[in-house]
Amino acid sequence: MTANQRTKIAQFAAATDALLAGQASLDAAGVAPELRLVQRLRVPAPAAPDPAFVQGLREELRARAAARQPTAPVSSVCYATLETPFGRLALAYRDGRVLYCSAVARPDSAGGYPPSEAAFERRLAAALGVWPRREAGLPAKLERGVLDHLAGRRRLTAVDLSWLPPFQRRVLEKTAEIPRGEVRPYGWVAREIGAPGATRAVGTALGHNPIPFIIPCHRVVRSDGSLGEYSGGGPAAKQRVLQLEGAPLAEIQEGLRRGERYRASRTSHVVCYPSCHASRRLPPENVVAFASLAEAQTSGYRPCEVCRPG
Repeated sequence: MTANQRTKIAQFAAATDALLAGQASLDAAGVAPELRLVQRLRVPAPAAPDPAFVQGLREELRARAAARQPTAPVSSVCYATLETPFGRLALAYRDGRVLYCSAVARPDSAGGYPPSEAAFERRLAAALGVWPRREAGLPAKLERGVLDHLAGRRRLTAVDLSWLPPFQRRVLEKTAEIPRGEVRPYGWVAREIGAPGATRAVGTALGHNPIPFIIPCHRVVRSDGSLGEYSGGGPAAKQRVLQLEGAPLAEIQEGLRRGERYRASRTSHVVCYPSCHASRRLPPENVVAFASLAEAQTSGYRPCEVCRPG
């Protein structure tokens, strides 16, 4: 990043803070469009905005400002396709680590590449600043790692997120920790990375996840139980991937319709998210349902140390 770019981002951050405090002009430092966005978001807010709202807005706008930096070119990027339980995936890699991934169609009968694979090349080149080289297949070790990861046998750690903005890296690294077959709300990710007011920014970061299927953004859902968007192909694809992984979507959504957002054990007095494997092992007669974590804690239950409900 150049000194001029660092200065512009610093000016925007300072102007945003001043605007939120009611002390800024909408024409500050050449960042008027962004400041007008801040102003529009702030208009319906009360005279004294909720601190979490302010913090989340700052996180999101700063993340967007950082994302406007031009990405340094990445050299020696290759890609190949792989048949998986989730369909045919194109995976870009460098030095044995996955950089980018997308579902694609099969090559046509003439041996050419279909539009979806060509589009993958264009998106990859735009993101990384270099045109990828098509290979016949992935390196053997990486192919085994990807297939083991998608089958739930072993988590793939050979991923390269170094080219992404810091906030997005934090979001994706935390999302990668969500176990197969479980889901977490967007607010959980925000809280876990130390930015509890940045739920919308987390959604934006996951919506631009460059490695869906590998970084499991499909395991992050809305707090009301609806699936939300998915960078791997939209809500329908998200549902299909979660079902293939064994997530109890129907059970979770039925519980939410009854106002049940948490499940606890009568014997251990531990409260979990409904998808947590610990709560799913409970005998029905030992299950206590709660509408809120506060309700569970008031009743003497403590949060699960594995799923860390919030």
